[in-house]
Amino acid sequence: MKKSLGLLCLMFLSSTAHAGYSISAGFGKNFTNSVQTEENLKIELEDDSHFTVSLDRTLNNTRYGFFYSATKLDMKDQTNKQVEMQYLLFQSAIEVPLANRMVGFVGAQIGANHVSTDFADSDTYFTSGLYGGAEYLFTDQARVYIETRWLATIVNNASNVSCTLPASEDSQCLWHFDGDVLNQFQTNIGFSYRF
Repeated sequence: MKKSLGLLCLMFLSSTAHAGYSISAGFGKNFTNSVQTEENLKIELEDDSHFTVSLDRTLNNTRYGFFYSATKLDMKDQTNKQVEMQYLLFQSAIEVPLANRMVGFVGAQIGANHVSTDFADSDTYFTSGLYGGAEYLFTDQARVYIETRWLATIVNNASNVSCTLPASEDSQCLWHFDGDVLNQFQTNIGFSYRF
């Protein structure tokens, strides 16, 4: 029994000899396309800041894990109306050495975008996208990174929600995102630590 347990421990240690974990936290700016009502009233969203957190498993020159991002966006014409987006995504990336103490990475992500407003019911949508960036290594563990992410939320226009819009405070409308895909771009800067 002890030999079997020792063999299992040895196999686990050898498979994780070059593996570890990393935790990252950052912030940045996002750029979002517009929201449109059933009556074709286009609502522009302000570009605003957000924060991000990710936890990844690292193995040689690959990483995979979970990414979370949250932001609140004001409407350009109505600062008292907000749309909140929370992304929870599974992500995977490949790392490529760029220069001394510089590493580039490119990857893909898939998950969900929970959209809620202060004027309508919330809903959750399927999201996927791509991302890439670069890290500067202060040490093998401590790193600073910059990245750009493209997030594409697949919106089912059949799942419209009721809302109150400025035409009159009592009028009801149905709103949905412009087109079948809500595109959002993020630029992030942050700190990553590997252990």
